[in-house]
Amino acid sequence: MRQTIDTLVNAYLTAGGPGAVVGISRGGESLYRQGYGQASLEWNTPIETDTVFRVASLTKQFTATAILMLQMQGRLHIEDALTCYLPDCPPEWQAIRLRHLLTHTSGIVNVSELPQFLAQAAQDLSLQEIIELFRPIPLAFEPGTNFSYSNSGYHLLGLVVEQVTGTGYEDFVRSAIFEPLGMLHSYFQHVTPIVPKRANGYITVGERIRTAPYASTIATHSSGALETTLDDLFIWERALHNHSLLDATTQSLMFTPLLLPDGRLVEYGLGWAFSAYRGKRLMCHGGWTNGFRSLIAKFLEDDLTIIILANHRDFSIERVALEIAAHYIDFPPITRQALSQQVIGFNKVVGSYDLAGSHIEIVEREQRILLRRGVRETTLFPISETVFVPETNHDVAYHFAEERDGAFHSLTIAYPLHFSVARRKYA
Repeated sequence: MRQTIDTLVNAYLTAGGPGAVVGISRGGESLYRQGYGQASLEWNTPIETDTVFRVASLTKQFTATAILMLQMQGRLHIEDALTCYLPDCPPEWQAIRLRHLLTHTSGIVNVSELPQFLAQAAQDLSLQEIIELFRPIPLAFEPGTNFSYSNSGYHLLGLVVEQVTGTGYEDFVRSAIFEPLGMLHSYFQHVTPIVPKRANGYITVGERIRTAPYASTIATHSSGALETTLDDLFIWERALHNHSLLDATTQSLMFTPLLLPDGRLVEYGLGWAFSAYRGKRLMCHGGWTNGFRSLIAKFLEDDLTIIILANHRDFSIERVALEIAAHYIDFPPITRQALSQQVIGFNKVVGSYDLAGSHIEIVEREQRILLRRGVRETTLFPISETVFVPETNHDVAYHFAEERDGAFHSLTIAYPLHFSVARRKYA
């Protein structure tokens, strides 16, 4: 199997370039751990299982756990209003509860998409400075009524941790999580500026590999500042499995999909997303930042966990994870039965949608539905009146929802290991 995995991973890498570290376990037993490529092209340093990577949004799992640990201690509750801990909130935030921040249902804009944040991405902004960037912006929707992925909510949760504990967010996570578990190679950059065996991040420009533009880890704080290793993340995965930090009842809150008031089910809990790949249920989360990608994916009924950390922005991390999983799990073939196009109200899906700063156009041409993203155009086939799949990739599904005034206003794109929600764009 080792040679098979080696061949698979190397097919997605450039010889002598940046790479990734891959780990596979089943039932707590390590099956495979291997580094590929270079942690530093400048020094020709290879990636190993204890190489330190920026893991971006995997940080959210630790922030959510910190909040739930404080709930177990009786120091807060996720149904508490945000104003209980941050009384100087804008009046529009009065209805926001901690649960809304954890589940991305607060309506607060995602600070990471704001031009004023992107313009300062290389600066070591404080937590308060980050919050001031999105504080004046009106809510996108009434808290609790919709889902929109937002790093802003996890910035605020970091501040809540500080207010409740009287200590820094990083200090609390280190003393309450890292040290008890023995995660000895997990860091937050601004309290440990020198980190042994830290990987550099890279991007591809044209056909050449370049050092990724610097983006401050400090500015991502409790939403994405974590740096860690493959070995430490396997300690983390087992701690969750064994309820080492949270009792089973409390921890189940992390792993429960979100049900919105209008009956829509959102496959997200607290720092974890949920999905299905060819009939197999899994929970997962990824991270992305300049020059780095990360992924934890656990196939539940097979108790198979795959963790991949990469120091190249364009590494096909999800595709590699699924190809690896196929060597350990007997996935059934996927079959999609197209719905008769005569019963489809094409006009309901046609329109423009905004997705995390990018643009999607759904158009009708000759009784076909086409999806346009930039210069790419994909034919979509209907499998129900609200679900479409691409002509060439039936593992992806486009779910339309929130029908009113003869049109759908929400589009959820369900990939095997993550999902994205787009909103109809209004003129």
